[in-house]
Amino acid sequence: MVRVEMLAVGKELLIGRTMNSNAHWLGKRLARMGTMLKEITTVDDDLTEIASAFRAAVKRDPDFLIVVGGLGPTPDDMTLMGISGGMGVALRKNEQALALIREHYARRGLTHIELTPARLKMARLPAGAEAVRNEAGTAPGVRFVDGKTTVYCLPGVPVEMRGIFRRSVEPEIRKRLGRLHRKYITMKLEGVLESALAPLIAEELRRHPGAYIKSHPRGIREGVSRIELDIAVVGEDGGETDRAGDEIANDMKREIAKAGGKVDSARGLGG
Repeated sequence: MVRVEMLAVGKELLIGRTMNSNAHWLGKRLARMGTMLKEITTVDDDLTEIASAFRAAVKRDPDFLIVVGGLGPTPDDMTLMGISGGMGVALRKNEQALALIREHYARRGLTHIELTPARLKMARLPAGAEAVRNEAGTAPGVRFVDGKTTVYCLPGVPVEMRGIFRRSVEPEIRKRLGRLHRKYITMKLEGVLESALAPLIAEELRRHPGAYIKSHPRGIREGVSRIELDIAVVGEDGGETDRAGDEIANDMKREIAKAGGKVDSARGLGG
């Protein structure tokens, strides 16, 4: 499995001003691709904390580190400065980034916009980094390699982060993953408690150690327990992946019925 970590930068995430919807989206996106976020670190807009968190993440040798937030023109946007400090390299004006910023303004008919120090700040990247096109915003994304880790720095605005990820980051991760097949099944259960479900899940994981099986309690209404159960299998052989997913689902249905519960509905997704 390709190891992916995320470093989220922004005080607004730590004080509850903004929910980290980027982490939620990224985790779900990666899971659909056949891998997952192994670790998420969130830090304040502070040079020392950014540098320290970056060094700690790279030391774990993830295949990819996705840094989100802090690429804009305001004083609290200091992600690249913190990372350059953590790497021990200088920030330099990047001509590719500068061209992308000019192009962004030109596309919007703002050719008269002056490139003030605040705007030029978005074109200062760590030495050796490359700029990545941002179709939805001004600040370019950034890509570089540190040791074994490919690092992408993306804007924190969700529409910008998602666009750059889809166009630039995801293809590179998919290439590293190779051709994988995925089988996902979500089952809605009634009349069985999670504590009764636990040994059934443990047995299926013993039989299928590479599978992901997770229960999500949805409360008790009118005396009836309701649970959503996620089943995911990823493999290189499509037929075997489908068979394993269906086998787990059928085993669970049978054992849930024995436990006095029932499957209210089930839906699957393969690919």
